[in-house]
Amino acid sequence: MEGSGRGVLAVLGILAALTAFGSSYQILEGPQNATVLKGSEARFNCTVSSGWKLIMWALKGTVVLSITPREPIITNDRFTSASYDLDGNFISEMVIHDVQPSDSGPVRCSLQNSDLAGSAFLSVQVVGSLHILGDSLVVTEDEPCNITCQALGWTPAPDMTWELGVPASHSSYSSFLEPGDLPRAVSVLALTPQGDGTLTCVAKLKGLQASKSVTVNLTVVQPPPESSYQNEIRKSPHVKMNTGAHETKPNGGNENYGYSLEEPRSADHFAVPPKSSELSIPAQRGSRPPQKEVEKHRSNPASRPQVSFNVTGPQKVRNATLV
Repeated sequence: MEGSGRGVLAVLGILAALTAFGSSYQILEGPQNATVLKGSEARFNCTVSSGWKLIMWALKGTVVLSITPREPIITNDRFTSASYDLDGNFISEMVIHDVQPSDSGPVRCSLQNSDLAGSAFLSVQVVGSLHILGDSLVVTEDEPCNITCQALGWTPAPDMTWELGVPASHSSYSSFLEPGDLPRAVSVLALTPQGDGTLTCVAKLKGLQASKSVTVNLTVVQPPPESSYQNEIRKSPHVKMNTGAHETKPNGGNENYGYSLEEPRSADHFAVPPKSSELSIPAQRGSRPPQKEVEKHRSNPASRPQVSFNVTGPQKVRNATLV
């Protein structure tokens, strides 16, 4: 028991001595803010005056690394240290390995039992996924279309741009954030293409030289031929087009359905009126000359031949009997 009591007293004496010595030293320069990518390393420096006895590093309020003049006290392999001497002063560097988004927060360098401290902030950014909706795009020439690119799981939301490898008469894009459980940035490219090529969507993190891009092929096809009314009529199975000669209909007058045009017969079958018979036609009133006469002869042994004359127009027929 006496040995244990003496050991405790010795430790307390050492701590008291360190406090007495440490309280007289100063932090000349504290750590600086740092922004790093997920999975990389973060480094922070703290410069103290000579003669120091104990330096403590804390992340988000928890001490993760302690440094003595003899050696560092490491309690977590993710937190290691390096040291340098500069003009008689001591520089302590804390290295955080495999940084995760959960590490984002304040970083503090302090001397034991001292109110003096230097603080900084650690920001962890994340490069997420990036893809264009549709692996291979087929669009119509000279017709406007929209191409969508999505960035998922980025912290913070990236800046998004487009690189065009196709001829186009118009192009513009807009980017915005979509709400949801996971942050999602969206960029929509409005394009009027005129030929085949490639489209590349690029996402960049703010403040870091970190970016990701994705490229897709764009195939441009010719628009379908325009259908005319005549083409649709020709295609209809219920419509029959007259490809032959057009029928000629009379422009005026009524059709005489009692008139029939017979084929000429030989002279043997016609009854010729006597030469002494004269046929007289009354003079037509008016100055208009009579219209063309149409004759109709019928061979009938039981009756005398009759001749019809159209003397007043297509609507009137006058009959004369030859005796």
